Amino acid sequence: MPVSHGDADDPVATLLRVGKKARAFVSMPVVEGITPRILIDPSRSERSRTGEGLERRHGIFRLDEIGLPLLDHDVLYGDACFEGILICNDQIFLLREHLDRLWRSARELGIPIPYEPVELAGHLLAVVRQVTFQASDNAYIRLVVSRGVGDLGINPKKCVGTTLFALVSTIALYSKESYEEGIFLGIARSIRRPDASIVDPRIKSNNYLNNVLALREGSEGVGVPECIMLTKEGFVAEATVDNLFLVIKEPGWKSNPRGVKILTPAPQYCLNGITRGIILQLARDLDYVVEESAAILPLDLAGEDREVFMTGTGAFVMPITGVAGHRVGDGRPGEVTRILLGRITAAMTDPARGLSLHADAGEVRRYLEG
Repeated sequence: MPVSHGDADDPVATLLRVGKKARAFVSMPVVEGITPRILIDPSRSERSRTGEGLERRHGIFRLDEIGLPLLDHDVLYGDACFEGILICNDQIFLLREHLDRLWRSARELGIPIPYEPVELAGHLLAVVRQVTFQASDNAYIRLVVSRGVGDLGINPKKCVGTTLFALVSTIALYSKESYEEGIFLGIARSIRRPDASIVDPRIKSNNYLNNVLALREGSEGVGVPECIMLTKEGFVAEATVDNLFLVIKEPGWKSNPRGVKILTPAPQYCLNGITRGIILQLARDLDYVVEESAAILPLDLAGEDREVFMTGTGAFVMPITGVAGHRVGDGRPGEVTRILLGRITAAMTDPARGLSLHADAGEVRRYLEG
């Protein structure tokens, strides 16, 4: 779980810490004058045997050694998809699920991934093993697949081949105190969450401009670090980078779990989050009533019998104690939220839910096929 708040630190100091520790696996086609020279250097990189019909090289680098070419279509147009993956309890947590979603996103965007999952997992293990983490670190992989380098213009046919990189670093979106006390959410009322007719929210793409604009609108004021995005009809869709959950508790719920109803927005307006999916399953295991709803109104989130929390790889399970100036529950993180937080924390210690950092090639294959 995150233990430090990046916003409370000097941004330069935060970046200096990241720069000293982080490493990146980078793979891209060789185009003289475009591809970074260090990636072409045979003493620092290896040839990728991908059968693409072009020369591709990959390697592991410090962040100040390499960067994306200015003509990469991720840099120019956000034409890419990604996964954020936690490293915890000596394993890459839920790697299989993250790779499955990465392949789905890339397939929807028409971006070929130049490695098979087993080979890519091996590269991820190699770069993770080069980073030394402290026990308090929230270790994290940002895995990105870009359309690649191409001439100016959005036409994907101008690109010569996929760029893939995996940044291994730390992430800390919220303070330890935030998890103990909860946070407040605002509401973006003019910037709405598009549906699949515009940009399918089930694609985890690198184009977050709409979310950035929503956050600027909805998080105005002191102590409002996140906001709710609404559908075009005015119902709750998700936070700008996390999934939302509403808990409704009936009298006597502690002795009757069916008295707890867990609501989360329907997937046509939100990312099918991997942490979201685990929480839904854990809630069902507890015999809570679970419903995906496209008709949650912002006012539904307030009330004495309510709890609200949001989930995501970076945020984990964050209690929400106020929405747009209205108190949620008694203004403190709720008991059901704490129960689910405890269950998912325990699930993270299950070796079957991740790939061991010490796995050999055979173990990688068995894990991904499992």
